[in-house]
Amino acid sequence: MSWLPVEEYVQTLPHATMYAALYFTDREGNPFALRSAQKAEAWQLPGGNVEHGDATPFAAAVRECLEETGIAFAGAPALLLTHFLGPGSGWPCAKVGFVFDGGVLTPEELDAIVLDPAEHSGWRVRTLREWQKVMSPRLFARTAALAEARRTRRATLLCEAAPPGQESSRTVAR
Repeated sequence: MSWLPVEEYVQTLPHATMYAALYFTDREGNPFALRSAQKAEAWQLPGGNVEHGDATPFAAAVRECLEETGIAFAGAPALLLTHFLGPGSGWPCAKVGFVFDGGVLTPEELDAIVLDPAEHSGWRVRTLREWQKVMSPRLFARTAALAEARRTRRATLLCEAAPPGQESSRTVAR
């Protein structure tokens, strides 16, 4: 067996992208989410893709949160969820997400949120039961897993493969 040069070996590996986000709640433990400006029925966490120049996924989550909400998160990284989404024809590579605990937002912090209108048209804090009625099943599963991870103080892994026959209709969510 001979070793491939690094450049050749890397080409044999699966390709993946990464996202990072922060999970916030209000004082009652109700999750916070942002409404997508591109797809009004889509709710998202403050966060986005890890980009060149981001030192870590946590740094990407903090940067994206500031850009999207004006919240300058200064807490320490506390991982709640690692999220794996398999590739599909709508998105040709796997996506790995890291969601960190953003803590509790006070009423004053919620009132001070400034959205980037190119990305988000609004924000809400709702109970899990209320989120279940308005979120897609896959986004609600992630939100419920985050609530459970925070409640138990135990990070979790959520794995999703693209549903058979639905690869082309899959949407990219953060």
